[in-house]
Amino acid sequence: MTRLRPADHGLEPVIPAERVYAPERVPGDGEVNAQVCVIGTGAGGAVVGKELAERGLDVILLEEGLYYTAADYAGDTPMRSVRRLYRDHGFTFTMGIPNILMPLGKCVGGTTVINSGTALRMPEWAFRRWQLEHGLEALSWRELQSLYERVEPPSGVGPVAEELLGENSKIFRTGSEKLGYSGEVLTRNADGCKASGRCFLGCPRNAKRSTNVSFVPRALELGARLFTGARAERILLEGGRVVGVEASVDAPGERRRRRLTVRAPNVVLAAGAVLSPLLLRKSGVGRQHRHAGKHLRIHPASRVVGLFDREIRGQFDVPQSYHLTQFLEQGLSLEGIFVPPAVLAPAMPGFGAHHAAMMRDYDRMAMLGYRIIDQPSGSVGPSVAGTPIVWYDIGREDTRKLLRAMSLSAEILFAAGALRVFLPVAGRELLTNIDEARAFAHLEIPAADIEISAYHPHGTLRMGSSPDTAVTDIEGRVFGTKGLYVADASLFPESSIVNPMMTIMALASHVGQRMQA
Repeated sequence: MTRLRPADHGLEPVIPAERVYAPERVPGDGEVNAQVCVIGTGAGGAVVGKELAERGLDVILLEEGLYYTAADYAGDTPMRSVRRLYRDHGFTFTMGIPNILMPLGKCVGGTTVINSGTALRMPEWAFRRWQLEHGLEALSWRELQSLYERVEPPSGVGPVAEELLGENSKIFRTGSEKLGYSGEVLTRNADGCKASGRCFLGCPRNAKRSTNVSFVPRALELGARLFTGARAERILLEGGRVVGVEASVDAPGERRRRRLTVRAPNVVLAAGAVLSPLLLRKSGVGRQHRHAGKHLRIHPASRVVGLFDREIRGQFDVPQSYHLTQFLEQGLSLEGIFVPPAVLAPAMPGFGAHHAAMMRDYDRMAMLGYRIIDQPSGSVGPSVAGTPIVWYDIGREDTRKLLRAMSLSAEILFAAGALRVFLPVAGRELLTNIDEARAFAHLEIPAADIEISAYHPHGTLRMGSSPDTAVTDIEGRVFGTKGLYVADASLFPESSIVNPMMTIMALASHVGQRMQA
């Protein structure tokens, strides 16, 4: 377990500073050696790095972002936190119809630092589909449960306490129960949570056990080395096997990026489902695999807002603490959510005095988030500049799912007493009663009219039994390249149905324990 020490804002991890190489500590055009180089420090990279270090292997972690904890961002404004912690300052979009906002983390800890902390195990029926349809019977359901049991304690996983639910979540639960919909309190990786309401800006108390305060410090204690501000440019290959990674380091005050070469006979790609396939392709490996960068799913999501006749003050709530389980097999996931006024305001309808008057009712608003289990209709490729382009179009079936989830969400808010409900649909922003909410699911509305975001890209280097249908095997090995592994959401052959963080961690633990290094 990671050691924690008291601090003014809560707790701080004990980080062996001598094992962290910030950009200014990296020698110009240097070379280092290791047994394994792990690219990325999010849910996959941090866990696989810790597992390998625990086995006594010499591990180097490469992270393009910098190392922040609550000591750095506890007092930040929302925009400053976004600039520190997010790729593209929070403005990563898909290309297609419609353009979809898809925020990604760029810091030690990756997206675990900026997510809502929801920590769920995938349903057994979904895993059975993985096994049967993709030839993954070598990993049993019982083994997967053991992997969850291994990664949950260091992550501080547990159910949200009743006293932390807050009025926003209670409205969600009340409306659902009145309509007879089954749901439950979420489990989260935040055992010290004080409901600060800033999960997506980095927990100001380190109560959320994102990997920057859990698995990364533990890996460092076990002997791993971490290079921050280090962007992996390509994987080095000789004769069909890995020999290392070429990276560049953005040192402060220097116009040219320093070059860092990591010599290692084993490399683990854990840069996420957008960047891992891109790096594979830039290194010449992706051309061998027709499935590399394909089959992208993102769990398209949005939210509805209800106005009530009383104060809700959801900003002092745990943003995501309750969800419905009833509609998961229909591909619909409804979860409580709440965002600060600076995030909500641009998404609300109206202009000028009308918009200002509406935002003055912020304390009387409740929010409900939803997402769908989508078809694998996206892909990732390089731009002319070498940066990733995510191509993604929402088809008619998935658009209908979005409208159904939106309708259910509005129905729940009305059942809980909402006076009116605001929708993320151009030209159809307002509902005034529950009958309108129910009818909404049957309308024909183009996806381009719906405001959509996404937070769970996965599936772009999927696992399978053969290179004819997949890029990697059940242990994360890339077919046809010795010493190359994947340990992030790229591995998913299909959706995990629920939020993917714990399944990423479980699979990364599996890869780290099984790697033949």
